[in-house]
Amino acid sequence: MSQNALIYSPGFDGHRQVYIFVITHVLRKLGFKVYIAGNIKQKVYNSFYIDKLKEQPEISFIDTGKYTKGGLGITIQEFLQMQNTLKSDLTIFPEADHHLHLLASQIFNKKNKLRGKTVGIFMRPFYFYESLSIIDKLKYLKHLPSRIKNDKSIFYNFLLRKFPLLDTALCIDENFVTHHPNIKWLPDVFQQYAESIMKDEKSEERVWMEKLDNFKESNKGRFHFLYFGTSQYRRGYDILLDLAKNTGGCFIHCGLRDDDVKFDYDTNALRSTLKKEGRLFETNQYLADPLTIEYFFKSITHLVLPYRKYYGSSGVMLQALDLGIPVLSHDSGIIGYRISNHKLGLTYNDHSLNTQFSNFKNLNAAFFKNDIYNYMNFQTIEQLKNVLINSFTGAKMLIRQPI
Repeated sequence: MSQNALIYSPGFDGHRQVYIFVITHVLRKLGFKVYIAGNIKQKVYNSFYIDKLKEQPEISFIDTGKYTKGGLGITIQEFLQMQNTLKSDLTIFPEADHHLHLLASQIFNKKNKLRGKTVGIFMRPFYFYESLSIIDKLKYLKHLPSRIKNDKSIFYNFLLRKFPLLDTALCIDENFVTHHPNIKWLPDVFQQYAESIMKDEKSEERVWMEKLDNFKESNKGRFHFLYFGTSQYRRGYDILLDLAKNTGGCFIHCGLRDDDVKFDYDTNALRSTLKKEGRLFETNQYLADPLTIEYFFKSITHLVLPYRKYYGSSGVMLQALDLGIPVLSHDSGIIGYRISNHKLGLTYNDHSLNTQFSNFKNLNAAFFKNDIYNYMNFQTIEQLKNVLINSFTGAKMLIRQPI
């Protein structure tokens, strides 16, 4: 008799749909009947992987749009009703950081205990990297009573340790996991896993390969900056454009432009200048074909990630490392930790981007080759698959963690 699995993810945008796609693939291989609960009406730039799942009749979708905040504000009673209706034996939260209040609601009330086995994936323990000033600490203490069920520090360091809120807690930040032994490390190679499933499909997107070749041919000898994904302030889209303009480099954008975002730099002016000089290449299209994506990454020798105050993992960084490409990024968060600790490239601080970029581009990528290879031996599809299977089935978890 097959078991039922509920994947609860109110948001389908960005990396979430890739996580859902991979988790569903693993669950189906294990024989689970899969229900995916999310806000169906939410606007996303591209729903490629979700659309692929909708093509499979054995997978059912549940709309969370009727709940508060599209499902992010669902109450424990509403959630239990959903679990009971679906008779879920396993519930997975692909981004459990968004459901701290829901999980904490199980405390001190046996009737609120979630049904079946529960697995939560935590991707954003950003507080771990933030240092508070004395004033901010006082403000924190003042407002603590009103937000105790939503406070990340209290949740991770006390509630999750003292109460059985989840059967398995996973996190993609190995530095954070080292300091929280009750949380297991999860390799963050979901994108590579998803692409390995799709790799044999033919795609019209591959016309971009020849176009990219022509662009590179006309810009021999220049440094190539790659921005992958939708243009975002957080990911420093405008910083990279400005860096390309000022250093005589080329700007390659594989992904969509979002013209509604406000940037510190005038992106229209920067793009116009680069375009006139033949140094701008952009698809303004969401690309999902694995071979085309890989081709874009292979078009560069070094990757620059000028993220702004971002402390989480980067799938773009890991895709580059998977191809042996070193990375330059800010020294904060798990990205900075990985680069510094495992010698995967160089880092910069708030005042040294230009200097470190100059140093970075003059270092041969082969200089980092062995260290990148050693680190990526931990970030493998096989390890990711094993952790997910063990978490879903309750088998003993054996995993090598990069320490």
